[in-house]
Amino acid sequence: MSETGQAPVVTVPPGPADAHGPRRAWAAVALLTLVGTLNYVDRFLPAVLAEPIKHDLALSDTAIGVINGFGFLIVYAVLGIAVARIADRGTYGSVVAVCLTLWGTMTMLGGAVQSGFQLALTRVGVAVGEAGSTPAAHAYVARNFAPQRRAAPLAVLTFAIPLASGASLIGGGLLADNLGWRTAFVVMGAVSVLFAPLVLLLVGVRQSLPEVALRDPGTQTKWWALLRKRSFLSLVGGTAFIAAAGYSLTTFTPAFLMRTRSMSLSEVGWEYGLATGLAGVLGLLIVGRLADRLAVRDPRWLLWIVVLTTALLLPASVLAFTVSSRGACVWFLALSYIIGTSYMAPSIAAIQRLVVPEQRATASAIFLFFNATLGAVGPFVTGLISDTLTPDLGPHALGRALLILVPTLQLMAMGCYLMGTRWYRGDIVEDDSKSA
Repeated sequence: MSETGQAPVVTVPPGPADAHGPRRAWAAVALLTLVGTLNYVDRFLPAVLAEPIKHDLALSDTAIGVINGFGFLIVYAVLGIAVARIADRGTYGSVVAVCLTLWGTMTMLGGAVQSGFQLALTRVGVAVGEAGSTPAAHAYVARNFAPQRRAAPLAVLTFAIPLASGASLIGGGLLADNLGWRTAFVVMGAVSVLFAPLVLLLVGVRQSLPEVALRDPGTQTKWWALLRKRSFLSLVGGTAFIAAAGYSLTTFTPAFLMRTRSMSLSEVGWEYGLATGLAGVLGLLIVGRLADRLAVRDPRWLLWIVVLTTALLLPASVLAFTVSSRGACVWFLALSYIIGTSYMAPSIAAIQRLVVPEQRATASAIFLFFNATLGAVGPFVTGLISDTLTPDLGPHALGRALLILVPTLQLMAMGCYLMGTRWYRGDIVEDDSKSA
């Protein structure tokens, strides 16, 4: 082992130079962004349709939180690492197509369930399918774009989140109001399945791997040394708190608006869906651009930008649940939504600088694992508080639960990020890799 912590390398002969050309690669990125949008649409659907599902299946808010939180996210987090290792062999298109077919099929089956337990089982199936899609898409970008040109396609892939938020709210709401929530599940799932052949055609079944430098198995760098870095632990804590707040909002906001603002599912879809879609895209563009520019001066800006964004928008997380105006409530919720979408890019960029290049995928996987598993607590606790307060507050209990939990979690996240800035610069690993 060298003083830099890097182990001797073994050279693996390259496969055929079959990287896709720019046009095909960008076309594939566009398709993968659409697939990512379908991914999140099917993920958000039970939250969008939580109110009719709750009444039809006689579920409590706690049960809704478990199904959309623990039941989905923990399976998603655990299997994401395993499926990503398969995709790393070059089977990007195959993995995405299989995952797409699986989660689409399980979403359709969700339209036939007769109990909360059956719905939970279908959501586990959706989680199994969705676990491999995003890692495979990121691996495809790494395979087909030069290092200095990867930021743009990765940013395009990220737009799937706000696009899906708007699409699931608008499409799911319209379908449920006119045809029922079960039909919404079937239609949305079927759309996903239909895109699987196109993924195989454009992304390809398999690409050979380029020449890579592998660590000698006998002297592999200990990836768990990352867990001893205080800045990494601070980042994990901060992102987990933001994720818990974000998952709580995603799971219960449609139900909150329907219970307290007398909105139909279609109205929630059009008003809240459009607002969050617009706010999410603008948040990604502005925060991502600022983070890139400011981090050139001081890498700690990757953390400070999250603190600054959260501090500026935290009042919206309070006002959303206290104002009486329906329109103001929707837009304050949309502003709060920016916190839950804009933090991811600078956080992942910050973590990438804490490890040697050969450990970046593993570092991201560890980060996303904790993000999903700890973040899953949010919907469960929100549902539990809501059920506890319902005897006294009735339909306003859910809003009170979100008011108690969301701003508190966001404040705790700010504290974690601020602590991380104390150690971050000293924990950075110098990247001696060269790129054109």
